[in-house]
Amino acid sequence: MVRLNDITSTEKLLKVIRSKGEGAPSPAVNAEPMPPRSKFFNVPSLSLISLKKTGTVGIDIGRDYIRMVRTAEFSGGKKQIIDRRRFALPPETPIDSPKFAAFLKSSLSSICRSPGECDLWAMMSSARVEVRHVRIPKVVKKQIDNAIYWTARKENPFDEKETVFDFELQGEVIEQGIPKLSAMVYTAPRREIEDLKTIFSKIGWPLTGISIVPFSVQNLFRTEWIPAPEGTIVNMFVGNDYSRIDIYSGGNLVMTRGIRAGLNSMVESLTETFNELKLDAITTKQGRKILSRLSPDFPPLEETDAGFGLRKDEVFEMIRPALERLVSQVDRTFKYYTTEMSGDRIVKVLVSCAMNIYEYIIDYIGAQLGIASEGLDPLSMHDSIPACPDVDDSNYLSERIAFGPALGLALSSKEETPNLIFTYKEKERDASIKRINRAVFAVFLVVVLICSGVFFYQNHVISQRKAVIGGLEMELAQLGSPVDRDQLLKTVAKVSQRRELSKLYADRYLGMVVISELATLTPANIRFLDMKVNLGSVSGKDKAKTSGESPKAPVEEITVEGLIMGERQIFETSLAGYMMALEASPLFHQVTIQKNNMESYLKGEALHFILNMKVEEKVHG
Repeated sequence: MVRLNDITSTEKLLKVIRSKGEGAPSPAVNAEPMPPRSKFFNVPSLSLISLKKTGTVGIDIGRDYIRMVRTAEFSGGKKQIIDRRRFALPPETPIDSPKFAAFLKSSLSSICRSPGECDLWAMMSSARVEVRHVRIPKVVKKQIDNAIYWTARKENPFDEKETVFDFELQGEVIEQGIPKLSAMVYTAPRREIEDLKTIFSKIGWPLTGISIVPFSVQNLFRTEWIPAPEGTIVNMFVGNDYSRIDIYSGGNLVMTRGIRAGLNSMVESLTETFNELKLDAITTKQGRKILSRLSPDFPPLEETDAGFGLRKDEVFEMIRPALERLVSQVDRTFKYYTTEMSGDRIVKVLVSCAMNIYEYIIDYIGAQLGIASEGLDPLSMHDSIPACPDVDDSNYLSERIAFGPALGLALSSKEETPNLIFTYKEKERDASIKRINRAVFAVFLVVVLICSGVFFYQNHVISQRKAVIGGLEMELAQLGSPVDRDQLLKTVAKVSQRRELSKLYADRYLGMVVISELATLTPANIRFLDMKVNLGSVSGKDKAKTSGESPKAPVEEITVEGLIMGERQIFETSLAGYMMALEASPLFHQVTIQKNNMESYLKGEALHFILNMKVEEKVHG
């Protein structure tokens, strides 16, 4: 099992929450401060060009800086960078302090006007996230989740109360001639995730997602921000205390490995060699300063500095033994992937580093492994990238590369990016709600179509009645003189007949009126399971009239069975409010409860109820 480590680690952020200030340095930032920005370089933020667009903001909190990148979708669904910022962290300011909260809120407000305007994705230290790959037999879709969960838990037990578990299905593979499903599984400490969420929620800017650098780089490939060639690509990060190898195939992270060797190993090698050759001792700090001068970002050593006068090729020769050991482990990792895991040929190595010595590392790796190598500089992959108003990084490769993780997060989506706060359980719950909503909408659409048909039919009947009335009025006008008594009685009989016909229509459509009233009064969190409507018999009343008996009022009552969804503490309140609304209706009275109990429903709870109510007699007219 291999632990992942990110380029711009937020490990300090999470540790400071516990220890108020003690944190590991982020390897994403140079060991030495960047040269001062040019006083002539001050390009205004370009975020204003897309104020009406919703966007995604990737947030990378490092040791010295917070880097943010905002993207928005344009034509063709492709995302483009519309703003990017770098803010210096306040010195000696605990992450859980009000001062840091105000600083973070101000930084977010400068790139996104309001919390609802952008999706916020933050970076978590991948050193605290375990990523592995498992294979399961092919099973039906509804059993995949459980199969992956128990397979992962069997291979690496974990406590679900303290650990967040999630996975991503990566397709079908053949293992010893048997088709299986491959999945990337990952676990992370639940408390650290909640801590990171709390930091943002306290300032009113809740997070949409939390991810790690390997998944951020995966976004660059999946969105085709970095065109992926045929074959397998490796992203190699050289940190201070460690290095990490992430292997991607087809846009998926298929293998990762951490190596306990990095820049500090090179500094140790340089210090030992220097002390042997010069016969005077230098400190590790001095050795790191000598190594940093391989970077074009820093001025050469001064005469008072140890190592002054050394050529860059001489410095490189001093770190070569450590670099050889590092490349040797990289080579073994590549061989394991291609032979044991039956992986495709590796065609390119992308390199990122905690110090800008890319020229030497890239050339050396490419020569030793015989594989094309280059720096991971996603900002150079596209034209029209807005300049950062906080630092002139046009001539500083290390500073541009440091924006890579934040850019990858800004390309995130809930569907494609592994999210530590929106795991497979939340995705399944969200899918269930959408399925229910679609079903409710379909039922609603059917009801609307039925009601529309009834409405048009009634309009047609009304039009016919108006035509009849118009004809009668014309006949009446043609009569001229008053009618005699017999004619008047005939007219009264016709009027009585039409009145009885109107009452018959009223009784006939009473059920539809009752259902319409129930639909109007029923809130969105109540779902009907059954409905029984007894409105009596119109023919029975007619029969009573023809037989000379006194007509009896028909039994007119409704029984409704349903579920109340939502939070448990509002179930009783919702039911009481619903009954009051029914009582207030001019159609219903004597609303009583026949049943009222809690039941399990869709991995949650719902209040199961049965109501009985009477229909007002006056609705018959």
